[in-house]
Amino acid sequence: MRLRKLGKTGLEVSEIGLGTEFLREQSKNTVISVIQEAIKHGINYFDIVFNISEYINNISLAIKDYRDQIILTCHLGAIEKNGKHQRTRSIEACEQTFLKTLSQFGKGYIDIVNIQFVKENEYESIIASGGLLDLAKRLQQEGKAKFIGISTHDISICQKAVMSGHFDLIMNQINLVNHTLPGRKVFLETCKKEEVGLVAMKPFARGKLLQRNRTVNIAKYQSGGISIKKKIPRDITPIKCLSYTLSQTGVSTTIPGVKNIQELKENLTYLNASDEEKDFTSIINEFSV
Repeated sequence: MRLRKLGKTGLEVSEIGLGTEFLREQSKNTVISVIQEAIKHGINYFDIVFNISEYINNISLAIKDYRDQIILTCHLGAIEKNGKHQRTRSIEACEQTFLKTLSQFGKGYIDIVNIQFVKENEYESIIASGGLLDLAKRLQQEGKAKFIGISTHDISICQKAVMSGHFDLIMNQINLVNHTLPGRKVFLETCKKEEVGLVAMKPFARGKLLQRNRTVNIAKYQSGGISIKKKIPRDITPIKCLSYTLSQTGVSTTIPGVKNIQELKENLTYLNASDEEKDFTSIINEFSV
């Protein structure tokens, strides 16, 4: 597994990380086996997107003997309500939820606290005095989080965030579908220039890019800014998708989500793939619109 610098944090992250969204509905044994298999193969960056007790507990069991070897990102901006994920901007609720998650992991700190899914119309309130950014900074000052991130589906927010100086890393969709998205190139170049870490979400556009030779509807949240109906190239592969994402300027790591060992192993084939297998030039024009 190759490592990359995560901006100015001093952290070195595996170029392939792990998104855990699809592990939420899996059994405890599946969660443990997937995460430990990932660690065995050198994955050290894990995005913990939900604050749901059972989900957190299963992950904590998986990492208990490996905590010092890995990097955890946990999210501010969502709580558990009746066993389900619910978005919130309540400072009190977010703090209580974070502290509960922290206690379940049992280490005393989280590597990265990420302000989750920031929309264009709420960015200013997030960074305003008394907003979620202030909560994240306080958690950092108290030693409960080392670094601060932000995730968004809006490229305009990405550019504002990277120039603000507030954030150590940004999470955004980087995949073939948004190859020509207006503003994306400038954002990527700015991340590199300002040394802000870039965590690339949804390299497969939430699985849509893997539906070979089928016409699919790809939503904005899946692609990262574009809603389109598209026939997926016959020769697309997980390796080509990962290769594309990891080749983009500024990308520190990508975090494909998996729900079982088989999907994890399919992603890990990238590590030993040939240059020919990684070559995405035959499909890039299909997405240059």
